[in-house]
Amino acid sequence: MAAQRPLNILWITSDQHSSHALGCYGNTVVQTPALDALAAQGMAFDQHYCSYPVCVPARFTMMTGLYAHHHGAATNSEPLPLRMRTVAHHFAHAGYATAWIGKMHPVDGQTHGFDYLMDFGAYYDYLGPKQRVFTYGMGAEDSGCGSPWLTIFREHPNERSPWVPADLPRHNDTLEVRELLAESDHFESFVARETVRFLEQYGGEPFFAVASFLKPHNPFSPPAEFAALYDPAAMPLPEQRVLPPTPLPHQISTHRYPFMGTAEGDAWLQRFIAAYYGNVSHMDACAGRIITALDRLGLAERTLVVYTTDHGEMLGEQGLRGKFCFYEGSARLPLIARLPGTIPVGTRTEALVDQADFVPTFLDLAGIEPAPRSRPLDGASFAPVLRDPASVGKPAAFGEYSLQRQPFYLWRTGPWKYVRYTAPGVPEELFDLSSDPKEQHNCAELPNWQVVLRQLRSELEQFLLEQGVPLTPIAQPG
Repeated sequence: MAAQRPLNILWITSDQHSSHALGCYGNTVVQTPALDALAAQGMAFDQHYCSYPVCVPARFTMMTGLYAHHHGAATNSEPLPLRMRTVAHHFAHAGYATAWIGKMHPVDGQTHGFDYLMDFGAYYDYLGPKQRVFTYGMGAEDSGCGSPWLTIFREHPNERSPWVPADLPRHNDTLEVRELLAESDHFESFVARETVRFLEQYGGEPFFAVASFLKPHNPFSPPAEFAALYDPAAMPLPEQRVLPPTPLPHQISTHRYPFMGTAEGDAWLQRFIAAYYGNVSHMDACAGRIITALDRLGLAERTLVVYTTDHGEMLGEQGLRGKFCFYEGSARLPLIARLPGTIPVGTRTEALVDQADFVPTFLDLAGIEPAPRSRPLDGASFAPVLRDPASVGKPAAFGEYSLQRQPFYLWRTGPWKYVRYTAPGVPEELFDLSSDPKEQHNCAELPNWQVVLRQLRSELEQFLLEQGVPLTPIAQPG
């Protein structure tokens, strides 16, 4: 009797995709047919949380199964230490072909254990002279957008790409940069084609493959046919789009959208949302091309397909844009998984998951051990939840941010979200998401919530103590 073929894994990731911008998560405006179909064929997670709401630390937490305070890449300019083991090392040690195709944002020249790596450098090879068009037309002038694709190539930390004219507005300050590339030349289209090529060439052996898109991360310049799907004037605005009166750390409050709370600000936000949705829909179409190819090649039955992102996008909620915080738009992330015969079709789960949980889950489902010289993983496997969506899962999801300067922390458990700030004068936050899903009422200073607050504070402090993270306890009233 022939041995059963090992489980393949296809991990599709995007950048800056809020769960609020997906049809299968309740958005009736954005068009995401491919990911909606994937959710209908598998399971969607409603409580998946970001462990570090910025690109590099979040992505390396996903790749290592370690929180940033352990893997060490705590900013977008810090590389993962060379000897740190990633999911690629584990699967390569077990005999898998490993591939990363798309945005890794590696900071330096490491491959992080992948046999097959195509990042922005390969995309530039494909573009040839069109690289100038890409960099100018998309306004991409920092490594978060892929230009330059390695931070170490810069001579000065804040310099602009030499491809970008000095008079071109920076992409974070304008939505008026016109798209000049054809859809087929976009990075997402390139990633989809190259992932399909990998599946066609190497799908005959066990594989662990990542297809990593830049969109819907800025620049917000979708291909013309996807931009045309959304009329800015028709974009619904978030109800809560004025920054709450509670003091917030500088790292959050600086990300207000322009002219917040005015008619001019609302018009800007509608243009922003329309362009963002255009990016989402293009990314969704490219993800669909990969999933269709996987199914066409007869690989679906033995391939776990997972879709997620590195962090969310506030889209004007709480008066904010971008990420950098633990409000739901930034911190609650889409997570969809399909595996015929194992994951029940068309199911949802309330189980708590954070980004350190991916590596232990993949190892668990594939039945393989971590590679030698690996440090113990921080995350917990959610494989039992994939088999049974009613499984309880782990008791709490954890997040951290700004570890090198006034860090703050997320502790998400039961109906509660607790956020602990260390900046002077910034109070704790406590939300009951079962009754206040839009996080409009901070219960931390209300007398009848003090028992809950003390319990969550104690749980977070104990967790950090066990993790070896120093945190000064909040003084209790005498």
